[in-house]
Amino acid sequence: MSSPPNSSQHGGRPRHTLRARHRFTLLEVIIAAAILALAVVMSVGIMGGARARILRAESRWGRQHLLSQAVELYLLGGPGAEVPPGLLPEGFSSSCTLTPVDDLSEEDLEPQQGWILGCFHVSVYDVAGDLMAECRIEKLVREEDCE
Repeated sequence: MSSPPNSSQHGGRPRHTLRARHRFTLLEVIIAAAILALAVVMSVGIMGGARARILRAESRWGRQHLLSQAVELYLLGGPGAEVPPGLLPEGFSSSCTLTPVDDLSEEDLEPQQGWILGCFHVSVYDVAGDLMAECRIEKLVREEDCE
């Protein structure tokens, strides 16, 4: 018995399916490489932007943390409190002034049983002595503490 003209001896498949494998053209390879390169460049850009945002957020958090440490010290110990070693990084400093709040009505400026509204102005300075962060907090204080 003879085999059909389009079949081979391997399972009766037509010969043209064994030879007709799809090969990628040069243009298809170039386009695929360009898409891959574009995806890599975009990923690197996104990662770089995210890293920069993280570093800025970390810096803002650090400044705010140092300021909150100094504010807590002065609210608890008064404006003349000594900064204990280790509270701020080496070379950093802080200052605090306490003044009476003066933008109130005349009757609100009068002491109430020896208490007035005072304004703590806390500043934190970096190693170079430049102002790094500052904060104003109003709090009831004894009249004699605010002079």
